[in-house]
Amino acid sequence: MHSTQATGSFISTRWTLVLRANAASPEGRAALSDLCAAYYKPVFVFLRRAGFDEDTARDHAHSFFAHLLERGFPGPDPERGRFRSYLLGAVKYFVGGLQEHARRAKRGGGAEHEPLGTDDVGECKLEDPKAAPMTTVFDREWAVAVMNRAVAALAAEHRGGREAQFEALRPCLMGDEMAARAETARALGLSEGAVKVAVHRLRKRFRELLRQEISQTLDEHENVEDELRYLCAVHG
Repeated sequence: MHSTQATGSFISTRWTLVLRANAASPEGRAALSDLCAAYYKPVFVFLRRAGFDEDTARDHAHSFFAHLLERGFPGPDPERGRFRSYLLGAVKYFVGGLQEHARRAKRGGGAEHEPLGTDDVGECKLEDPKAAPMTTVFDREWAVAVMNRAVAALAAEHRGGREAQFEALRPCLMGDEMAARAETARALGLSEGAVKVAVHRLRKRFRELLRQEISQTLDEHENVEDELRYLCAVHG
């Protein structure tokens, strides 16, 4: 379904299917469902940072995604670009609705809403000035989710007898040099040179899988490399 061209450009991404087919179509709905399942964690963490306890945040996250899948995507819009940006905007709007509902309930239920003054923060939780902004936290969790999915895909490719080698070399994926290469080589029954080559190939494949995963959250015209650089930067 998600093939690549020989040039390395990605086509038929999940987000492109949502943009073109609309989430109301079977193809668009399946693509949106896949994306929502893959990126549940950033939304959950955002809700936790918004001040909800763990159970409430989990309930709100399920309600948010259920509403998103039921409502569908509002329509094709090539300017939307990244699914990450769309989902962040959607969850911010969702949290705003929850906070507005809490304010109205505090004021007396069905009373007509009056514009808030600048000093009226209602039920909003004030941010810790030393903490990272909520948007940064969301993007960081997004980066973690992308990398975890790429690692899981790489691990799946090493099933069938290569699991031990993958687990031994896995710490090198993020660029860390192997401190005990000789011991690892002996444990795997390989030469140190062969381990070095295996690490190089593993990192190369990991980068390919990262790009493939990132491409699924972009419109086909968006730049995968720009998104990869950004996510690596926020991941730290």
